[in-house]
Amino acid sequence: MAENGEKSEVNNNSYLEVSCRSSSKIRRFSSGTEAGFALNLINRKLDEGLPQALYIEAVKEEEEPINFGPNSVLVSYGHGWKLRTVTETEGGPRARTRTRRTSNQESSSPGFDDMQSTKGLLPSVIG
Repeated sequence: MAENGEKSEVNNNSYLEVSCRSSSKIRRFSSGTEAGFALNLINRKLDEGLPQALYIEAVKEEEEPINFGPNSVLVSYGHGWKLRTVTETEGGPRARTRTRRTSNQESSSPGFDDMQSTKGLLPSVIG
């Protein structure tokens, strides 16, 4: 019986599970794996057409998520914490950035009204 308990304890500490939200699969990684390496493997195993993972985060109900950078070592934060991927379609940073860029590009192209208001400012700045 002690052997079963020891084996279970070793298994819990020897690997981490990351839930891939694109494929709905659980991927296992050894303790000490860098998040960037895990992302690379997860993304390579995705079926064509599924969104790529951008980063890995640790989540727990009613807690702020903890994000792992590419060189961060994956760790388990204990009971209730789960590791999962975040994709662009789930509102990752690239999705928000792309939306902002589109809005800025549309508003940054000068129209006739912008040119008229600029002309009105020039004499007051110069004079």
